[in-house]
Amino acid sequence: MSAFCKFLLLRFQLKLYFFFNNEFRSICSKPGESPWFFMITFPFSQRPATPGNKKGGMGLFPFFSFILLLSFIASGCYSQRKIQKAQRPSYPFFEDMEKSALPVGKRGGLFIESSAAEPSTFNWLVSEDATSSSFLNLMFDSLLSYNPIEDKVVPGLAKSWEVAPDNKTFRFMLRKGLTWSDGVPITADDVLFSFACIYDPRFPNRNAYDLSVGGKPFQVQKIDELTVQIQTPEIFAPFLRYMSGMPLMPKHILEPYYKDGSLQNQWNISTAKKNPQSIVGSGPFLILSYNPGERIVLSANPRYWKRADYEIRLPYIDYLIVKFVKDANASLIAFASGQTDIEGISPDNVAWVQKGEKIYHYTVYDRGPSTASSFLWFNQNPGKNKNAVPYVIPYKLKWFQNRLFRQAVSYGIDREGIIAGVLFGRGTPLWGPETPANVKWYNPNVKKYPYNPRLALELLERAGFHKDASGRLLDQDNHPVSFNLLTNQENPIRTAMATVFKENMKQLGIEVHLQFIDFGTLVTKISDSYEYEACLLGLTGGGDPADGMSVFMSKGRLHQWYPNQPEPATPWEAEIDRLMIEQLTTLDEEKRRRCWFKVQEIMSEEQPYIYLVTPNTYVGLKNRWRNVQIPRIGPLVWNIEEIWTP
Repeated sequence: MSAFCKFLLLRFQLKLYFFFNNEFRSICSKPGESPWFFMITFPFSQRPATPGNKKGGMGLFPFFSFILLLSFIASGCYSQRKIQKAQRPSYPFFEDMEKSALPVGKRGGLFIESSAAEPSTFNWLVSEDATSSSFLNLMFDSLLSYNPIEDKVVPGLAKSWEVAPDNKTFRFMLRKGLTWSDGVPITADDVLFSFACIYDPRFPNRNAYDLSVGGKPFQVQKIDELTVQIQTPEIFAPFLRYMSGMPLMPKHILEPYYKDGSLQNQWNISTAKKNPQSIVGSGPFLILSYNPGERIVLSANPRYWKRADYEIRLPYIDYLIVKFVKDANASLIAFASGQTDIEGISPDNVAWVQKGEKIYHYTVYDRGPSTASSFLWFNQNPGKNKNAVPYVIPYKLKWFQNRLFRQAVSYGIDREGIIAGVLFGRGTPLWGPETPANVKWYNPNVKKYPYNPRLALELLERAGFHKDASGRLLDQDNHPVSFNLLTNQENPIRTAMATVFKENMKQLGIEVHLQFIDFGTLVTKISDSYEYEACLLGLTGGGDPADGMSVFMSKGRLHQWYPNQPEPATPWEAEIDRLMIEQLTTLDEEKRRRCWFKVQEIMSEEQPYIYLVTPNTYVGLKNRWRNVQIPRIGPLVWNIEEIWTP
């Protein structure tokens, strides 16, 4: 269906929607009040183009869409009565509050968005997925902050810092008057407690690895109530950047759980659902309510440390509501029909969504190439579960550990076809860990794998594989080559890429069984149980090479093809370890660049991650919002606490 036809269908659906909206207005609103709703509708399901479906298409929505529509309206009525007015307490300002440099606005209002995935925890020590991290970043602040617009580190909970001549000793001065959301002062003790939690071996977490050099932790010392000194074992190039991504943890709340060893069980999904007020934060928002599978409502932190002027404390908006919508089409329709304020727009939807800009008062912004990478990998973990059963069938593990097999699979993938059919031409083939968006660190000269099924079969033959009379690929012991491929069902781009990959592999005689599962279940399989064969996911990318220490170091928890290795399993992984440590422990920018370029070359040669494509990125935003700063990389809106609406 053409973009124009999609748009006409959308307008038809919206007319029906607004009819029902008007019918229910009297039910949901009190006299003189403006209703708002948490409605998500399902007018159609878009199918990306695949080799067997060159045009893609949409199915008209069935009758049950109206039932869903009415149920969401009813949900909206209930929610609107529940949180339609904010009674924000007023607390005294303090001298070290940070003043916004943007024009002063008006306090109040709701900012509504949707999310395909849900947080898996509200405990920063446990969080390892991007969705959980995005919520935690709204609720907890760090000593420093990173400004993606200006690409630099700026003050956070610390108003200033000093660097000693040895470039290993850093002193941070906290803002005087800072408090947690419950009014308890934030002090140097919270900083020391946060590092103690990270480094305690009772609580395995990725941060313990990231915040160390050569296995040696940082030394943290309290100078006085508002001053801390942190010393790194060696020169640690990304130290300040890392301090912008390490939220502090409240000692007065969590210390009892630290002592009894239950810290990682605290502030879980159940806590957020049953007792959200117990989650004490330092960021612009706090949890007001959480209904798994439906939505989370965040309210303004009345003790936040930023101000607009001497009368208005940030954030401006009263509530940030995130609706959980697994279906990307439904989420997009919610934005286009005025039910949400912001939406990341996939390349395949840009053209038709732009048709509604003037009618529905929003703007689609082109952020340029994405820093995100998409890739698949094979499980190369040789371990066994508690019943002594191998995570991977031994003969399949032998395939997966064979570089020629991985390279052959890479040559067998039609990346240009994925870009044309799934991304509607708005994307770039990807050959290594960095995308062209991260100009400073991108190596354009890594080994490339253009679509070449013939070369793929030649490599498979060299690796001992052969085809039978029916065209099936067999290994040396005549096992048919087949494997299961996981990806998260909430992401239609990934599921479409997986479908194309399955078709590509058929040409090589390889049978791929697709398993689309929810993200939480997927994370458990790849991070805890390890009982899977292959997975298709991605990383947000961008930033500093040091951000990927837990991914590329053999001991890293996110070294996904074989995590937490006691020693490097291969010589090339040992070489990557050496290079990653070398770039980490020098301030020589050019040397760091050479090291990271070499890592990219090794990754492309060995193909532990088989990189696919990176899309261009777009974001739609309602025109009513002011002070909006949309970065080229990172979150859709960087300064959520500073935006306001007239």
